[in-house]
Amino acid sequence: PNTLKEQGGKDIADFFRLGFALNDAGLKMEDFRKKSSTDQYLSQLLETQKALTKRKAETIAKTQPILTHYDNAIIFPRTINIIQGKAGVHKSRLAETFCSAFIKQPMHKNHLLGFKTNIMNRPTVCYVDTERNLTEQFPFALQQILQKAGYNKEETPYHFDYISLLEIPRKDRFAALNEYLSYVRGKFDGHLVIVLDVVTDCIKDFNRSEDSMQLIDLMNESINKFNVTFIGLIHENPGSTDKARGHLGTELMNKSSTVIQVGFEKGKNGQPTDLIALNFLKTRSTKRYDSIYLRYCNDAKGLVLADANDIAEVMQSRHLKAEIGEITAFLKEYLKEPTPNKVLVDILTDEFDCSSKIIRTRLKELCESKTIMQNHLEQDCILTKTPQGKEIIYELQVQGGTVEPTVEKQLSIVTE
Repeated sequence: PNTLKEQGGKDIADFFRLGFALNDAGLKMEDFRKKSSTDQYLSQLLETQKALTKRKAETIAKTQPILTHYDNAIIFPRTINIIQGKAGVHKSRLAETFCSAFIKQPMHKNHLLGFKTNIMNRPTVCYVDTERNLTEQFPFALQQILQKAGYNKEETPYHFDYISLLEIPRKDRFAALNEYLSYVRGKFDGHLVIVLDVVTDCIKDFNRSEDSMQLIDLMNESINKFNVTFIGLIHENPGSTDKARGHLGTELMNKSSTVIQVGFEKGKNGQPTDLIALNFLKTRSTKRYDSIYLRYCNDAKGLVLADANDIAEVMQSRHLKAEIGEITAFLKEYLKEPTPNKVLVDILTDEFDCSSKIIRTRLKELCESKTIMQNHLEQDCILTKTPQGKEIIYELQVQGGTVEPTVEKQLSIVTE
């Protein structure tokens, strides 16, 4: 028998089980393709495969970025990008700077922190706000975007659009956003940059995977079908170092091409300073760049680049944690007996709430400099470290001699 049916087969999978060639089964591959095309998704998948096959045979030019910082490519077209940070770290002001760079007047001299776009291929900016009030905060932000781009506040450039979802019930915001995206795609030609500030307010519940994936699917479909790029702003979880909020934040980190974290740099004792750092947590299309340092300027009513002195001052203040004077004062009261390295480092780390690296550096400085300090008996001493087998022992040695034995040691000696 030379047909699949005669051999007891019902479908194409059975010809593998029965062990004879497809042609022998009496079912041609072309017939199989026709049958499969009636399936719900296979036809679409095969069309995509066909388009990919054609595209991979062509010369693919490297996509040019739509936003750069000096010579570094920051944002590429048809991608999802995220600006994240704690509340109050000027995430929105950074996004506003990006918008000003996109719509900037060609002859305007504002350098916009070094961010710029290709003047010949400028996108249209569509700013979607979700949390600022409509009487002062959001209108003022729009004024700042325009003025920093070289326009008067009364002007509305043709390639700048904006809406607020504040008055839309949260449960309806995704639908409203979807309608707006359809509207702007029909209204504007060329590339669209959609800014979602903040992205978690665009859906009903950013902790529900169903709601989160609905928005992410919309963004992914948009960047693949249309000439669209997304910049989403999102808050970080309280107490987290770099985790964006909710299930949506986790998925956006995975799907994004560029993730920029905005935050205040910490100085002495881990306290935040006025220095703002832009850290690149993810750069899919480039190497990871060094941090960019900014500060808020009252005169400019916005962000400005931090100068070298601002940066150096904060970086130096970090090294002032567990200062030498503080260490010596603590050792005076604590180091009454020779103490193993690990024990002493652990105690000092807990006491001064800093890294063990800082403590080891301070102890090394004291030993090498032979700094004169006092022990608990008010005697002048220096800190020394002595190898004992595999252990390093720290002790305070009286200058010109050794520390007098304590009562406990004296009793031990007498007993022996």
